Amino acid sequence: MTTEYLPHLADLLDLATTWCIAVILMLAGSALVGRCIPPEIQIGVGWGALCLVLSVWGVMVRLSLVIPAAGFVLMALCVPALRDRWPSPTTWKTLGRVVSVTLVFWLVMAPIQPSQPDTWLNLLPNAFYLVDWGRLPTAASPPSYSYLPAAPYNTQFLSYLGSFAWPNYPATGMSLINALLLLTVGLLVARTLAMPLLAADVVLPWGIIAGGMLLVTLLNPGFVPRFHLSAYGETALAVTAAMTAWLFMSTQSEIAADRQPPGALTAIGLILAAMVNAKQSGVGLVAASAGAAVVTSWLENGRQLRRMLRLVGLAITPALGLYALWRYHVSVAGVDELKPLPFAQWNWTKVPEILDSAGHAAAGKAVYFGCAALALVAWPVLWRWQGWTPTTRLLAYHASLLPLYNGFLLLTYIDLFPGEMSIEAHSFFRYNTHLALVLVLALGLTARDLGIGRWLVGRRALVVGRLALVSAVLAPLGYAYRLRFDLDMPQPLVRGLATNLKAYLSDGDRLALLLPGDNDTVATMIAGVLAETPPRRRGLDLLRRNTADPATLDEAARLGYRLALISCVPEGWEDLPSSQAVLLRDGPNGWQLLAAWPYPAHAAERRWQEILSWGPLCRRS
Repeated sequence: MTTEYLPHLADLLDLATTWCIAVILMLAGSALVGRCIPPEIQIGVGWGALCLVLSVWGVMVRLSLVIPAAGFVLMALCVPALRDRWPSPTTWKTLGRVVSVTLVFWLVMAPIQPSQPDTWLNLLPNAFYLVDWGRLPTAASPPSYSYLPAAPYNTQFLSYLGSFAWPNYPATGMSLINALLLLTVGLLVARTLAMPLLAADVVLPWGIIAGGMLLVTLLNPGFVPRFHLSAYGETALAVTAAMTAWLFMSTQSEIAADRQPPGALTAIGLILAAMVNAKQSGVGLVAASAGAAVVTSWLENGRQLRRMLRLVGLAITPALGLYALWRYHVSVAGVDELKPLPFAQWNWTKVPEILDSAGHAAAGKAVYFGCAALALVAWPVLWRWQGWTPTTRLLAYHASLLPLYNGFLLLTYIDLFPGEMSIEAHSFFRYNTHLALVLVLALGLTARDLGIGRWLVGRRALVVGRLALVSAVLAPLGYAYRLRFDLDMPQPLVRGLATNLKAYLSDGDRLALLLPGDNDTVATMIAGVLAETPPRRRGLDLLRRNTADPATLDEAARLGYRLALISCVPEGWEDLPSSQAVLLRDGPNGWQLLAAWPYPAHAAERRWQEILSWGPLCRRS
């Protein structure tokens, strides 16, 4: 393992901040729903409450978001005064075991750097706008350098909390928050698999906790680290979908037994509120989740449908209210989000091609979609054997959720994505992973009920538990290269180049980026590393060009840019070192060399990803 994988003091501070955020969210959730709801669900409840508070304040009040955020934290820290709301000792012991089991995972993840295109385009710029200005961006506020300043902010609100401890927290923190959310569902999976053999308020065994962590990561057929451990919103949607599924089906079990589910309505409502503005597509997942709950209730017993309809109607009210509030904000803010195509340009005639591309995407991800098909087949088989149980309810819920959500995705390909992106069913697999944790939960329960649960008793349970524990602790070392996708070439070269530039730049400087052959991906990452990773260089004026020749330098000088980066000097250019990156300064005698950085020879020996353009980095193939 190289030094790139080892955490430094600042990384450990980010890690501690992430754990503190989890505790604050759990305490806030406990204050709202009490001990009857598991702590991992309380974290989702607290997150939803934070989203409502900050969204309402950010849209309706022109004062800093520091005020409601600080109030939220103080409210959470007052929970110890409420004895019936303070988490029990068994809760803290279980959480301590979770941290112990996942500590190696956390240490591998702690040094992670921002990565992936959307991170630089809008996710990190939006997060740092909150940190820098304490408000949501509008046309009347200081300019935002985000591609989509009006995109939803529910994931950025979590990193904003972390910025109170460490202003640069969002750079690494958005990835660590997603890791936290993912492992939170790992605890939910572990607890669900352990019930009803273990009471709800007991310290979960080490082996069961380890199994839950493995099921949401290494054994999760939809787990893709660069999607789910980057700053992307995929994890937020997958996590809230799993929590909502668990709550809806637990509530259905209570309704079937003619009992009143304590705390479920508030919990579902606030988690759906977190879901709806995690991404712009969150509203589709809210609608599909609500629809799946209604369909499952109707399938089980039509006489219970009225109670479920009432619960669903009340539960989606916070999410719909937040969605309406955000639509109002977008209408008056004067800044951009992803916008639907004009109705006349909707891709109705492309539906056969879209479906064909979706089919090819599914075939290319046979493991994930094969597991989804297995869950569909398992439902009627298990229902005939057991009738309606928590497992068959969850399988029926998944069977309803899958077509409902994919119907929504088809609609987005018709009305939102232009041209080739629509025809190619853009990111079809990635969007389907929003349901991956629901699938994991359903298949885990299915395996338990089909016999594994009866087989895992006595000495066998002890052996398998120890094996799961060793695997959960050590596996992150074995696949650290996958977890640390930020180290995939050529990202380290671009990150190093931007870091070298910082010594020559101050806030507000003007810099010409001459990146021969760039498709704007390298320029976007350089701009992001400069502006959003410490030490930050804010307010830079960057001229982007995908050519590097004397004419382009003359253009930069004419436009008033006195510094120019050439990322790869062409052969035979005066006295400049060829196939190196150079920084030039324009002076009375023309452009003069300030610094030169050769690319390391070993870089070409490593496998390069297509995530960034290669030409600007002196590699053609």
